[in-house]
Amino acid sequence: MRIRRYLILMGFMLVGVAVRGDTIKLKDGTVLEGDVTAEDDATISIHLEYAGGTIAETRQINKSDIAEITRWTPEQRAAWRVKRDYERLEKYELNPNASYEPYYYYQVINDAFRKFLAQHPDSPYTSNITARISQWEAEQAMVASGKVKVHGRWMSAATGARLIERDQGQRLLQQGRSMVAQRRFDSAVEQLLPILSMSTQTNLVQDARPLLASAYPQALTSLSRQRLQLESNVSYAQQRVALAQQSVNEAEASLKQAIEDNAPTMAQARAAAVWARGDLNSAQDYLDQVQSDLAVVTRKLAELKADRIPERLAASALDSQASQNQPAPSTPPAVASGAPDVLVTILTWTKNNWPLMAVVGVGILFLMSQLTKR
Repeated sequence: MRIRRYLILMGFMLVGVAVRGDTIKLKDGTVLEGDVTAEDDATISIHLEYAGGTIAETRQINKSDIAEITRWTPEQRAAWRVKRDYERLEKYELNPNASYEPYYYYQVINDAFRKFLAQHPDSPYTSNITARISQWEAEQAMVASGKVKVHGRWMSAATGARLIERDQGQRLLQQGRSMVAQRRFDSAVEQLLPILSMSTQTNLVQDARPLLASAYPQALTSLSRQRLQLESNVSYAQQRVALAQQSVNEAEASLKQAIEDNAPTMAQARAAAVWARGDLNSAQDYLDQVQSDLAVVTRKLAELKADRIPERLAASALDSQASQNQPAPSTPPAVASGAPDVLVTILTWTKNNWPLMAVVGVGILFLMSQLTKR
């Protein structure tokens, strides 16, 4: 077992130092490195991978175009496949700030890590993959117990949901404000509207409500103006297409007549027909674009009206008022009677008038001493 693993490791060294794969050098200087998959008397097929295996293709090359071929040994081919499969696992990393959904842990552990160990039981990466499985299983157990990781801390799912909702709301609020400043009112409404549904984020709802109330009518006005302008542009584009089509018909008729007459102006007529056809294509492209823009604006306007934002704003305001009108918790009698306020007032007056109090005190003591002597 150890000897076999040593041979595989030596294969990795050969792959890294000697040759990266089957190498085909073409007569034009191009070098292709990959895996030869098929070969006949006239052609050879090589499987090529780019960007860590995310992009792959198989190219068929004529042998007459090849200057030189360097082929893998079986050991090099096996070592390359192990290394390739291990590098594909590098994308699976635990997030230090957040946890995943339960199904994702199962998918990575079983469909990626354990699959690699089953396919390459003697690879030099076995201990590394085993350690990573342990880390993923430990976090999987935390999630299964009802915990979530938010900002790098484990907490209950309810607490985590509130924090995630708060972060999302703050991000939406910031984006909404930015879009209002840019006068992109329809986009601002799109960002601010979800905040109204965040029942646990009262402060964010209160901040979003006036922005949304201001952005909504301006979004309606802006989209309505855009629709009117685009409708006008569509009408203009249709006229342009009609005129261009008329020019094409006339140019092609002139060209046909020039060909029949074998007139010396035939080249000019042909050029005029080509120009007219190009102008028609340009006009048609412009019509297609403005019709597409009109469809987008019309859809946005319909969706904005369907959201019934004024009613939702009113409902949100009522909910906020109801929460504010809830009876305050009972207070002790001394607090309810305002006794602390009286005490604070007395202490403040004494502090500000202590010289007068000292003179009065001395006077009282003098009078008492005189009365005692009598």
